Amino acid sequence: MNIATLKVYGDADALADVRDGLPAEPDSDWKKGDARPDGRVRIDSGFYVNLATDKNPMVLLKQVHGFLVECQARGVSFDAPNIEAELRIAYVGDPAPGSPTLDFSLAELTLLTEMGITLSITS
Repeated sequence: MNIATLKVYGDADALADVRDGLPAEPDSDWKKGDARPDGRVRIDSGFYVNLATDKNPMVLLKQVHGFLVECQARGVSFDAPNIEAELRIAYVGDPAPGSPTLDFSLAELTLLTEMGITLSITS
């Protein structure tokens, strides 16, 4: 299974502006000073948006791309000095032999860069 999540964090006021323009509501959020799962205190506010879950990486990428294009059409950008955004893609479980690969096009990578989003891929 492949999971794509957008993590956005930073200044609470800037986050509110970004959050208002998103095409989907965040699935979870936190405030500066809240306790993290490891017991430490959060130094900023933020939220997570679950973008897609699919076994096929190409379907996952198509859903992620659609979300980002919609954000761009709404004027949402994460390229502000007081916020950070990270697209997290995780592989859960062992991939089947011959399963499709996760291939980002130059246009998709450019879109991430222009919108101020970093990319993290884990297994």
